[in-house]
Amino acid sequence: MTKNKRVLKLTKRALIIFIVALTVLGTVACGKPPIVSGILEDDYVIDIEGNITFTISNESGTAAEAAAPKAIASAFMKKYPDVTVEVEEANRSTYATRISTGEIGDVFWCDENDANNYKKNHNALMMLDYYLEKLDIDKTNVYNGALAGGLIDGRLYMVPRNLGQQVLVYNKDALKQASIEIPQGETAMTWDEFKEVCRQVTLQENDEYTQVGAGFKLWWSPVWMAFAEGWGGTWASTSEKKVSFVSDENVMKGIDEMFEACAEGWMMIEDINYTDGRNYQSIPEYNRVFRTFGDMQWITRYGNGYDLADIDWDFCSFPAFPTHKVGTGATGYVVYNRTTNPTAAAAFALFFLTEDGQRAYHSAAGGNVPLLKSLAHEDFWQMPDHEWSEKNFAAFISYPEASTPASVITRAPAEIASILSDENMRNSFAQIVNGQKSTEDVFTKLETQCNEMWETLTA
Repeated sequence: MTKNKRVLKLTKRALIIFIVALTVLGTVACGKPPIVSGILEDDYVIDIEGNITFTISNESGTAAEAAAPKAIASAFMKKYPDVTVEVEEANRSTYATRISTGEIGDVFWCDENDANNYKKNHNALMMLDYYLEKLDIDKTNVYNGALAGGLIDGRLYMVPRNLGQQVLVYNKDALKQASIEIPQGETAMTWDEFKEVCRQVTLQENDEYTQVGAGFKLWWSPVWMAFAEGWGGTWASTSEKKVSFVSDENVMKGIDEMFEACAEGWMMIEDINYTDGRNYQSIPEYNRVFRTFGDMQWITRYGNGYDLADIDWDFCSFPAFPTHKVGTGATGYVVYNRTTNPTAAAAFALFFLTEDGQRAYHSAAGGNVPLLKSLAHEDFWQMPDHEWSEKNFAAFISYPEASTPASVITRAPAEIASILSDENMRNSFAQIVNGQKSTEDVFTKLETQCNEMWETLTA
């Protein structure tokens, strides 16, 4: 090695040392630990011990909502007695600030949109794939629709806590009065069968409706995305980097089905204001015979409403489109990438993908549908000690092979998800059903906006 090359090499090494030193000093000055990537060497040994903080978002402030995450923390400490999990409650609106100051828990709750935001805009999440392998967790036992919600750029960053597959809640008394029986268990009606039932139970005279066959949150991504894919179309392509609402005729078939149902009158869109003369607003919720039911955590509000009205009710599977698609979303838990105990934090988050973790979480009040196939047909999560235990909980686990990720952020960049936000879609759907704009005009505009934005991201 020549003298000049030796000097250059020493200079580069000194520069690297200097940069590392500045990074460490900056970290100390900010009071935050260094970033942990989650990448492990092949010979890394898992040693689960020490203390971690578990930040949960208890929106209602009730003990019942906090019971499930506290139960899984207790189960984890029982399995790993050398670990202490401190559970803290903090509203999700404070998370971004707590992340920036380093005060967020080692493990904390979020949804798909939050996870993508915290990963891409805050650089705050630790990758969990390596720990998943080290802990020998069987991914094939996890419902794909739920697991997909935690992937960002093909890597696992958010561990789902439950299976959030779309089902319907319905008025059994209305069907009995019309002498109609529908499939039970995990069996779904076809879309054509569903349409016919809804037409039969819709009651109206001179645009005065006293009962409608269906009240769907059609503007909500877990619902409209299933329609958009239900006739074999592809509404978003990451490989081609484009959105195809009107340019893919099979996507448009599904979209047209939604609005044809609305035009016939047996489908009303929940949570929008009708200004076209149809008096849907006066119809009690339980007189929308079939309704969107997105998550088992809604069961108390919905169930109590029916019971107070003395209406018999139950669950059924989401109708089967020609290409069967069922929107499946996920919320879950992520690991802060500045945790000082990454092994225990990762093991705790991934504990949700084990039978012990799922039993603990879903046996407690505030639990949900277990995301492991091996637990699907057990009754511990089906409210066994409640008067509702005989409801058709099998609907929540029907047709897992039809699951499609239910959040736009899992299918397209965040900028596209912003254009197709629930608020924007709700406003767009209202314009269509109220006759202000045509379906084709609205979705042509949305497609153009999305694709113009996507071009700027790839330029």
